[in-house]
Amino acid sequence: MSVVGFDVGNDTCTVAVARQRGIDVILNDESKRETPAVVSFSEKQRSVGAASSTNPRNSVSQLKRLLGRKFADPQLQADLQTLPFKVTEGADGFPLVHVNYLGEERRFTPTQLFAMVLSNMKGLAEKNMKGAVVDCCIGIPVYFTDLQRRAVLDAAAIVGVRPLRLFHETTATALAYGIYKTDLSETDPTNVAFVDIGHTSMQVCIAAFKKGQLKILSHSYDASLGGRDFDEVLFRHFASKFKSEYKIDVLQNARASVRLRTACEKLKKMLSANSEAPIGIECLMDDKDVKGFMKRDEFESLSAPILDRVLEPLKKAVAEAGLTQEEIHFLEVVGSGSRIPAIIKILTDFFGKEPRRTMNASECVARGCALQCAMLSPTFKVRDFQVNESFPFSINLTWKGLVPDSENGGTESQQSAILFPKGNVIPSTKVLTLYRSGTFAVDVVYAEESTKICTYTIGPFQTSNGEKAKLQIRAHLNLHGIVSIDSATLIEEILAELSAEQEVTANMDTDEVPNNSSAMDTDEVPNNLSSSGSQNGAPTEPMETDKVVTSKTKVKKTTVPVSELVHGGMTIGDLQKATEQELEMALQDRIVEETKEKKNTVEAYIYDIRNKLSDSYREFVVDKEREEIVEKLQETEDWLYEDGEDETKGVYISKLDELKKRGDPIEERHREWSVRGATVQQLVYCIHSFRNAAMSTDPRFDHIDQAEKQKVMKECTEAEHWLREMMHHQDSLPKHATPILFSADIRKKAEALDRFCKPIMTKPKPTPPKQQTPPPTEKQPEQAEHKEPMATDNPEESATPTS
Repeated sequence: MSVVGFDVGNDTCTVAVARQRGIDVILNDESKRETPAVVSFSEKQRSVGAASSTNPRNSVSQLKRLLGRKFADPQLQADLQTLPFKVTEGADGFPLVHVNYLGEERRFTPTQLFAMVLSNMKGLAEKNMKGAVVDCCIGIPVYFTDLQRRAVLDAAAIVGVRPLRLFHETTATALAYGIYKTDLSETDPTNVAFVDIGHTSMQVCIAAFKKGQLKILSHSYDASLGGRDFDEVLFRHFASKFKSEYKIDVLQNARASVRLRTACEKLKKMLSANSEAPIGIECLMDDKDVKGFMKRDEFESLSAPILDRVLEPLKKAVAEAGLTQEEIHFLEVVGSGSRIPAIIKILTDFFGKEPRRTMNASECVARGCALQCAMLSPTFKVRDFQVNESFPFSINLTWKGLVPDSENGGTESQQSAILFPKGNVIPSTKVLTLYRSGTFAVDVVYAEESTKICTYTIGPFQTSNGEKAKLQIRAHLNLHGIVSIDSATLIEEILAELSAEQEVTANMDTDEVPNNSSAMDTDEVPNNLSSSGSQNGAPTEPMETDKVVTSKTKVKKTTVPVSELVHGGMTIGDLQKATEQELEMALQDRIVEETKEKKNTVEAYIYDIRNKLSDSYREFVVDKEREEIVEKLQETEDWLYEDGEDETKGVYISKLDELKKRGDPIEERHREWSVRGATVQQLVYCIHSFRNAAMSTDPRFDHIDQAEKQKVMKECTEAEHWLREMMHHQDSLPKHATPILFSADIRKKAEALDRFCKPIMTKPKPTPPKQQTPPPTEKQPEQAEHKEPMATDNPEESATPTS
C-alpha cells in the first residue's frame, strides 16, 4: 500500500514517500526535488512541470488561485490581471481556461487542470515506488473554503487517488517539526509559531507541543500576500523603466512579460543575499537587450505597502491563541518568501526572538503529509503522536422557523445556530434537535460571510399523530475539513397499554434513548412507571388478582431521507465526464511519449551502428556492404530530421526494422566471434572432466560399472570429434562470412553431454549391509537361574538359585 504526501504549491510541487527508514523526497525526471506547477498544451500533447514548453498563452499556472472560486470573485479578478492565458466565465459562474490542444481550442475547469498536476505527481511516485499509488495525503492552505476542499477531492477522484486526509500546510509543517523532537515535556507545553510565506499567501500557526502530541492553538492568514507580490513590484518598476528608456511595452507582449517576471524573481533572490544586484535580459522585445540595477533599500521602499500587511496575521494568531509574544518559545519560518530580509526583521521585532530554520523550507509540507498518511495507513507503524487540529472557520446551520409573536402567535423567519465554532476540533460530530411537521431544508453557511456551503433537504416523513415531530440531525466535520449532514432520525414517543405479564417483554422491545454528552443533543424520555410485583424495592408475595393493565412509553426511531446540494460543486455526471477526458488525454500523452522513444531509438541506432562499422565491426563486413549500409544510414538520418520529424510510432518502428535487417547480421557475426572462444572452452572442460573421471582409478568411482564408464568415454569422444570438425570448418571462413558454428549450438552440446554423463559419474555408492548384533542383556538378580554356572571354589554355592 502506498504512503505518499503531495504538496501542490502555487508555484512548485513536491512529492514525499514514507519508507521503513524514514521519509524520502522523490526526484522528477530532471533529478530535481521540486516540479513547477504548470500545465502546457501543444498540438500533440500536454506536458506538466519541467516538461512544459515556453508558450505563455498555452501554459496554465497559478492553479490554486483559480480553484473553487467564482469568476466574479474580486481576488480572482485581481489575479487574472497578471496571468497570460485566457480565462472566461462558465455557465455556472466559475472560470474556464482556454487553451489550444490537438489543433483546436479546448476549455478546462481549474479542477481538471489541478487533476493534471496531481496525475503527474502520482506518476512520479509510481515510477519511484514501482507500484500503484492510491492512498495519499494532500497539503492544502488553511484558508481553503469548503468548496475548494471539495474541488481538491474531485481532482483526486479524477486521477484515481484516494486522499486519507486533506492536511493544512501549517499543521503538516508542525507535524514534521514535532514528531522527531525528543526533549518535549509531558506537562509543560512548548509553544511554537510557524510562519509560512509562500508564493502567493502567508499563513501563521501557533502550536503547543507536549511529549507525543501537538495541539493547534490558532490559525491566521493573508491569502494574497506572498513572494509573488514582491516579484510583481519589481516587474511593474522595470516595465515602466524599460518603456521610458528603451521604448518597449512588455505589458503588451505575453512572452516578454513572462521573461521579465522570471528575471525579477531571480533579482529578488539575489537581493536577499546582496545589498544590490543587476538585471539584464537579451532580446527582451523588438530585438532589444535591456539592463537595470536595484538596491535592497530601494526594493524595500517599493515593497512598503506589502510589508505593512505582514504584522496583521501575526497579531491575530497570537491573540486567538490566548498567548503573548513572550509565551512563544520558538519561531520557525518556512516558504520561499520567508528569505526576504525585511520580512525576517519584522518577525524578529514582533516576537522578540530570532526566527529559526530547522526544516527544509520547500519540503516540510510534503514530509508532514507523508507522515500523516503513514499514521493513517495500516501499513506503517509510526511513533505514537497525536495531532489535535482546529478548524479555521465558524460554521452555522440556518433554517426557516416560527418566532413567537404576541399578536399573531408566531411568524416564520430565518433562524440559525452555531454548528462548529472557529477553533473546533477536526474531526467532530454534533447532533441538533428540531421539531418539524413535514419536509424542510437547512443551509450550512459561513458565520462571518453568510455564504452558503450546502443545502440539505430533510424529508419526506410522517408522524403518527400528525403533530410536529422531533428530529435529530447529525452533522459531521470530517478529516478534510468538510461539513456535511450525515443523517436525520425521526423520534416518536408512543404510549402503549400492556398487561403485567407483557411488561418485561415490552421493556426488551423498547429502544433506549442515547445519553449524549451535550444537553442539546440528549433527548430524555421520562419513565414514571414502577414494575408490578415490587414496592419500594422490596419483593411482594404473589397474589391472585385480575389481569392488570398498565401503560409504557416506547421510543420509535425512523430514518429520514437527506438529500445534499453543494453550491458550486461538481455533479456526478460532470465528475465522470472529467475522468473520461483525463483518461483520453493520458492515453494521448502515452502514445506521444512512446513515439518519441521510438524516434530516439532510430536516431541512437544510426549513430551507434555507423561508429561501429568503422571500428569494431570493420573486419566483419566487406567494403561494398559497408558502403551500402552507411548510405542507408545517411538516408534515414536525413529523413529523420526533415520529412520524418513528425511521424507516427509505427513508421519509426518500420524504419528501425529496415535498418536492423542490414545491421543485425553484422552484429551477429561480431557477437559470435566474441563469445565463441569462451563457450568452446566450457565444452572442452566438460569433455575432459567426464573423461578423466571415467578413466580414473580413484576408489570413489569403483562402484560404477565398467560398461557405464565406456558409455561416458564414447559420448565424450563423439562430442570432441564434433567440436574439432566444426571448429575446422569455422576457422576456414573469413570473419565477414556467416558463421556455421554458433555459441548456442556449443552450449546445447555441453548441456546434452552433462545430462548424459553426470547421472552416471555421480551415482552414489550402494549402502553396505548392516551387521545385526544381539542386544546386550542386563544382569538382573531374578534371572540368575538362567545364567551359565560360573567357576567357583564352591560348586554348590554357584548352583544355588537366588530367591
